[in-house]
Amino acid sequence: MSIFVVQGGFVRISEKYSYSKYRNKESRPQGSGRVFVSPKEKFSFNPIINLPAKFWGNIGLLILIVFGLWFVFYSRFFQIKEIIIEGNSLVSSDRISKNIDLGQNIFRFNIKNTREKIIANNPLIGDVAIYRGIPNALKIVILERKPQIIWQSGDKYYLVDESGTVGREVSNSEFPDLIRIADRKNMPVHVGQHLLSESFINFSEKINRDFFSEVNIHPTGYYITETTFDPYVQTDSGFFVKFDTARDAKKQLSDLKDIIIAYRSNIHEYVDVRINGWAYYK
Repeated sequence: MSIFVVQGGFVRISEKYSYSKYRNKESRPQGSGRVFVSPKEKFSFNPIINLPAKFWGNIGLLILIVFGLWFVFYSRFFQIKEIIIEGNSLVSSDRISKNIDLGQNIFRFNIKNTREKIIANNPLIGDVAIYRGIPNALKIVILERKPQIIWQSGDKYYLVDESGTVGREVSNSEFPDLIRIADRKNMPVHVGQHLLSESFINFSEKINRDFFSEVNIHPTGYYITETTFDPYVQTDSGFFVKFDTARDAKKQLSDLKDIIIAYRSNIHEYVDVRINGWAYYK
């Protein structure tokens, strides 16, 4: 910008005015010099990029930890793909494995709940041990209950274990070596029911094991008419024997032996050894 000054008819052009020049002069303190900033200091500093190296190390470590947790607990690499079952003979592997969903994460798989579920759904299983096989397999070891008796009610047969619990329904041809006891009242039975006492099972085993060796007569069948306290044993000699499970099995077999030796020709229907010190026959 130029300034025109009129003096005595003459026009004089003064120096060119610069706003920025005068502003800088007015705003700059007296006696101060110019301040020069190097390009490196002026443009290279960034408060985020120039954080300490330790900070970036911690960030990297956190990222690795998060990725590691995701990989271990949520990636497909550790999903259950194989189930190995051992120790089962009475319960099928398919019945056991249906309690487990394939595809679960092997580390998040709940062993305790699965074990309880398998035992609850399978009365013939006494205990279960489950082991993780990294990366994607489970091993299940089954401890089954010992089958003791085949219980007949009507036209149905049930496998009863050593504790007296009904394990499952079976056919008449299965387990030919087990004692078969028929319920003449045909009371309804369901799987998982605690049907018989352990004392009854132990008594029946002793009678079945020692009957022939004591009296030289073969038992052909066992049945219940009213209560499990009074089991009957049918013999191949045409008569049956009434026992009392509350009394000692060996003592009753001894009494039976004595009466058969003394009165064998008079026995046609039954022998009753339930009363201590007495024996009845017909």
